[in-house]
Amino acid sequence: MTDKLLIAVWGNPNSGKTVTAVKLAQAFAARRKNVLLLCCDALCPSVSTIAPQAVSKHSSLGELLSLPVLTQEELLRYTLPLNTSPRIALLGYKKGDNVFSYASYDRDRAVDLLTLARHLADVVLVDCASYLSADPLSAVALEVADAVVRLHSCDLKSLMFYASYMPLIGDARFRRPTLVSVLSNVKVEQDSREYIQVFSNIQVTLPHLSMLEQQAASARLLDELSGKEALDYNTSIQQIMRLLSSQNQQKPSKPAPSSIVLPFGKIAGVLQRIWSKRGEDK
Repeated sequence: MTDKLLIAVWGNPNSGKTVTAVKLAQAFAARRKNVLLLCCDALCPSVSTIAPQAVSKHSSLGELLSLPVLTQEELLRYTLPLNTSPRIALLGYKKGDNVFSYASYDRDRAVDLLTLARHLADVVLVDCASYLSADPLSAVALEVADAVVRLHSCDLKSLMFYASYMPLIGDARFRRPTLVSVLSNVKVEQDSREYIQVFSNIQVTLPHLSMLEQQAASARLLDELSGKEALDYNTSIQQIMRLLSSQNQQKPSKPAPSSIVLPFGKIAGVLQRIWSKRGEDK
């Protein structure tokens, strides 16, 4: 794995982007990497749910993006270090922020921010907003990232989201050499095979974990996951880490295609199978 990495974590709404980004940050920190976790979503600011004890010291990403000039010194001043996890620092929007709280910014400003971030940490993990049209920083992160972790939910809304969004990011500039596709938060009773078949390139499955659900609900995502129940989940996180490491070391000369083909006929087939199963169950 190279010394400096920019990784974008993106997926449909409620696919577990923030949770996965935090757990990946912890996994990198365990490997003695300094990690900057950049939380882009202004529609639902997440820093307060990750480190509620440090909220009073937190300056908003929106304020930083609104500055006349971006410098490393300013980026450091706005970054929130964590006492509980000294190798992880946060940067994101504050509680109460929304898309209208700060002045709009352009693509060049987003590029400048991500370029500066690369120089401050061994690993920059960008927790992207789902709706790229509302967040230029997330769109640019998907464009310039060394690797993308793409999350899919095991539900019909995820199918609809990707059917709409994949044509929007079908351009070659969004095709990263390293792409890790993940089926996220899969519950025991869900038939994940239907969704794996449609998304077709799923590499890792993250199982539903009640302990993780409790961490998210109590704003304790920085707590470690331990015990027998967490074994499968931690194994999947390590599998993502291995894929990021091995694929990044290969450095392919041409970007691998990252588009997902979701023709309506395929989606309709999944709907028909699911509905027929539900009818049989009844």
